[in-house]
Amino acid sequence: MSQNLALSSTVINLSDNFDDLLESLSTLQQLGDLRADILDEQQILRESLHILYQSYKATSCTIYVWPSEQTKRTLPTATQSLIAIDSNGIIHQRAATKNEFLFIESTVTEQSMQHCDDCATLGNEYQCTAYEKSIISVPIKIKDQLAGVITISHSNRAHFNSWGYRLMQIFSTFLSQQLTICRLEKQLKK
Repeated sequence: MSQNLALSSTVINLSDNFDDLLESLSTLQQLGDLRADILDEQQILRESLHILYQSYKATSCTIYVWPSEQTKRTLPTATQSLIAIDSNGIIHQRAATKNEFLFIESTVTEQSMQHCDDCATLGNEYQCTAYEKSIISVPIKIKDQLAGVITISHSNRAHFNSWGYRLMQIFSTFLSQQLTICRLEKQLKK
């Protein structure tokens, strides 16, 4: 009887992993289908936000990208500094929350993925909002230079699994490639 339960559990885990893999591939295909040679940078960023939002079923996704002509890298304290998509699927510009700012700043400093499964453990100065209990933040690099940060959050603690972390890193790489193509196309047209 216990062997049947172990086998059943293994099959369920395998099925879940296979579903995660298919969803990840679908997400990357959607991002790859964006026409970076036709779309401008803002259109690519907005479309990629929709793709992330749908894939992760996130409560908030943000992308913070410095303009290509901006040489000094500033952090997202201004009111219009982030392009965000909220839990209703509506895209707008806003300032970073305290937690988003913490993760963006940390990602910029470390130039690597940062994440937290339970943001309530961050301390009183970073009180997590209802939609920020789990956060992943990854850098966007264009021509090996830090160009921005993607941040995704969810209202459930420990919402993201190992597939989610891997997908965010790959998504960031693909988005970086799309933005590089877009910027090169823009330079060629000048």
